Amino acid sequence: MTNAEKICRELWGKVVKRRDRWCIICGSSGTDIYPLEAHHLFNKSQGNWTIIYDVDFGVTLCGDHHEPTPKDSDLFEKIIARIRVKNEARADKILAQANKPIAPCFYPFEAKIVRNILKQQWTKISEDSWMDSDCVPGYNDPR
Repeated sequence: MTNAEKICRELWGKVVKRRDRWCIICGSSGTDIYPLEAHHLFNKSQGNWTIIYDVDFGVTLCGDHHEPTPKDSDLFEKIIARIRVKNEARADKILAQANKPIAPCFYPFEAKIVRNILKQQWTKISEDSWMDSDCVPGYNDPR
């Protein structure tokens, strides 16, 4: 992995964690023992950077829940159910991707493009009104 790819992965993780703010399974805001971690819903080793760096295909989990999530696992189903409550279109996008194989990416990784997209998403998330509200973690938050 190149240095540019590492930087993009770190930025991807920051955007995902900023968007979700807590573990989408248990509502934890993270601890020293179980910090919040950005989780790829699809296998990042397959090398399709258009999927790897798409924040819609990432979720925030605490260290206790961060584990591989094959598409037929109970954890994957719980994640989809939580996402569907907040964003039905995103849940449908994830399920559509889960039902087809992840093809390798045939065009070169473009760090500059990925960084720009992630920075735009960071800005959009930062401007969302719920970030400044007094909403509390849980399954009925207004996000």
